Amino acid sequence: MFDEPISGQSRYGPYWMYTLKEQSGEEVLFFAPEEVNEQIKTLKKGDRFEITKLAEQKGTKIVTKYDVKIKQQIPTNNNHQVQKDNYFDAMLSSYQDALKIQEQLNGMVDVNRIAITLFIARSKITPNGYN
Repeated sequence: MFDEPISGQSRYGPYWMYTLKEQSGEEVLFFAPEEVNEQIKTLKKGDRFEITKLAEQKGTKIVTKYDVKIKQQIPTNNNHQVQKDNYFDAMLSSYQDALKIQEQLNGMVDVNRIAITLFIARSKITPNGYN
């Protein structure tokens, strides 16, 4: 969710803390091990990736490793065309609705403020901007 992790040093060694959004939409903190940090540190806010934690027992010890898959950055449909940006549609319809409100109230309202308020409310309904 941020361009860079919060990094620091603890008694266990260096750490890299990321804020991630799960598929359910819930935001979580993730303390990335060094090998995961190396793979995802070049990504930017909004880039999509999937981390799978794999655990394997070797004797009495459990060995953990992570599989990181970087997702395609630009969503496309089957025709290889870029999918429509639903944030654009939400903003456009918010301005159209704000203009209608202004007309009904004989110009007594600020179109920009109404449109932005509508856009924020609509984008909270579908947090990722996609239906």
